[in-house]
Amino acid sequence: MTPSYSENNLAIYAYGSLLSDPGEKLAPRIIARIPRLSPWPIEYARRAKLRGNGPTLVIHESGAYVQGKVLVLDARVDAIEGIEECLWEREGKPPRAGLKRMEWGGFRTVLYCDLESTLSGLDLNADALARFAIESVRNNPARNAIRYLAQNIEQGVITPLTYDYREAILCATGARNLTQAEELLLRVPR
Repeated sequence: MTPSYSENNLAIYAYGSLLSDPGEKLAPRIIARIPRLSPWPIEYARRAKLRGNGPTLVIHESGAYVQGKVLVLDARVDAIEGIEECLWEREGKPPRAGLKRMEWGGFRTVLYCDLESTLSGLDLNADALARFAIESVRNNPARNAIRYLAQNIEQGVITPLTYDYREAILCATGARNLTQAEELLLRVPR
């Protein structure tokens, strides 16, 4: 049976790790996942402490519109503060101004993250992203940028830099795929 929902349900637009790992507080609240192209371009233009200072996806003019999903929740607008708190915690407690709301996709309130880009134009290339991702495995083995990239590709989130970024990691590590690259880097002594 398909769960019922309306324009009054709260929703979250997800275009990164929320797709594969919404977190223990949000996951049980998701009643539907609606594929939807992002309303803005997305690129790997932010280094995130949560990912060992590796590259993460943010809204960025040099990116592309990507296939994300509207995560429809079992909550109504009157529960927005609690849902925003869950999303804020799940996203690593970023500046509160980065959590935004919009009316979109047939829903009155859709939450999304709009975190600041931290990469300059000089670092917004496949080789620099690969270097940061490789460092992230040492900095945060459990939540590193190589695993994040692999999950995003698996979810179909593809930006202009995605494939060149992946290839730069594979070239630098000598691996056949991102899982092997991560495994090889995890074996390197600190």
